Amino acid sequence: MFVIWTSLELNKYFNIHHAASISQNSIMKGKSKVYEVNKPYLSSITLDNGKTLQDDLSGTTSSPHRNEHGIHWAMAAVFIVGDMMGAGMISLPLALGNAGLGPGIAIILLASLFSGYTGIQLGDNWTMLQNRWTEYKQHCRRPYPEMAYRALGPWAKQAVSILLALSQFLIASVLLLMCAENLTTLLNVFFGWHLDFCVFIVALAAALWPLVMLQSPMDFWQLAIISAVSSSLAAGFIIAGSIHDSSACVPSRKLPSLSFTNFSLAYGTIVFAYGGHGAFPTIQHDMKKPQYFNRSVFWSYIFITIVYVAVSTTGLLVYGNSMVDTVIPSIQLKWISQTINVMITLHIFPTIVIVFSPLSQQVEEWFRAPNEFGVKRFLIRTLLLGCSTFLSLSVLKLGVFLDLVGATTITLMTMLLPSVFYLFLQASWKKRQDAIQSGLLSSNSPDDQIAKFSDIVYYTPKMILLFNVLSLTFGFVGGVSSAYSAIKELIGAHQVAPCYVRWFQEGFLGHSNGGSTHCCGEFSNVSYYHDISVCSVRP
Repeated sequence: MFVIWTSLELNKYFNIHHAASISQNSIMKGKSKVYEVNKPYLSSITLDNGKTLQDDLSGTTSSPHRNEHGIHWAMAAVFIVGDMMGAGMISLPLALGNAGLGPGIAIILLASLFSGYTGIQLGDNWTMLQNRWTEYKQHCRRPYPEMAYRALGPWAKQAVSILLALSQFLIASVLLLMCAENLTTLLNVFFGWHLDFCVFIVALAAALWPLVMLQSPMDFWQLAIISAVSSSLAAGFIIAGSIHDSSACVPSRKLPSLSFTNFSLAYGTIVFAYGGHGAFPTIQHDMKKPQYFNRSVFWSYIFITIVYVAVSTTGLLVYGNSMVDTVIPSIQLKWISQTINVMITLHIFPTIVIVFSPLSQQVEEWFRAPNEFGVKRFLIRTLLLGCSTFLSLSVLKLGVFLDLVGATTITLMTMLLPSVFYLFLQASWKKRQDAIQSGLLSSNSPDDQIAKFSDIVYYTPKMILLFNVLSLTFGFVGGVSSAYSAIKELIGAHQVAPCYVRWFQEGFLGHSNGGSTHCCGEFSNVSYYHDISVCSVRP
């Protein structure tokens, strides 16, 4: 709670500082009220007394943008939980072990602080866009690239469009792979079926096919609730299952060995767990009152951070280095482990639909597809789902693949770009006010000025600038080192033939070695039930 509160206070200080400085400049130059161009943005800042900052400074009244058919901010918080918490959460205990208990918790908290802060910045960026440029109050397919366009220019818009599409595409592929593994384990445990999990990748893609045709998050709010509830229940079961196994596993537990590679890979996993920012602007745009998106981020992050710390700490202290990819197979109480499997699967399945929304809308914009269901939408989204399925069938190293995605595209979308856009947008806004105030620019002139780096240094309060430098440094250094380690690990790892190659070699039936449980202990041979036949053969 402290880390999110800190980011909100810094953000609040930033907004009030800028508005107050503008008001002061106006008074010093003989103006009796804030000039007109300030009013839209000032109306988006709500003070503790319930008045907007514009009302407080100038005594006027304005109405923030409202989307009468949009979702409530509490529902937006549910969307954030459903979008973020689940797939990354079940890998956090292993990531915590790779980083070390103390340093690992520190990384989780820092990632929460900085990604929560950048989430708030994304919300403020979109509120500013809607108030400075009225066209954004209508339906917008790609709000994230529009931020890049207004902050840095047309080149940034195209670059971010490609990056956003790639990021959401890779996330969807990871989730599809993880969901297939969960279903394979379920059938193995309860029915003794040893079907190749590649078959389930194709089956899941077929089930997702009609759902990815939905237009926006407003069209599948029920799925967001299912996703958030199921992942929350899964977190509780993980903690309960770990406590159940502690009497047998803790005496023989061995923590993972520490190394630079393991430590940097942990960063990628942790950032992946906080990597929902690509969908944030889409969720905010569909809110009834988009200016309240900060509330959604605040409460969802408090809940997510508490869950992440509890799950990762409990899993590591009980199972140590016996975990492989995720904590689920290490839980030895069968009904709990498989209930978690079901809950995580229920989480991942709708999350894939949520993740596909900004990806699909971006690609449809490139191909000028109409904003309603038709042949173009059907073909584009079918092709995207097919490509994601093909990637999942090709890349079978789940853990390393997850780390690589977290270290590259998600680090950019979550830890770096929101702050860059925020600093440039705020500086260009303040620079424009100064130009209007000095008579160099008319208030009716197009709002198309792009700030320079020197403008950011000049116009940004030093405390806010320092905090953003720390946030960007954390994201950049961690992302580069984690990406390097993930690529090195991926190249050096034992290669597994893609699914479609193995289908030709072995058929559709898989081969089972031992049980389905990753037994605990230094040598993965300790069973709570004193029956090593349930233990799986580790790779």
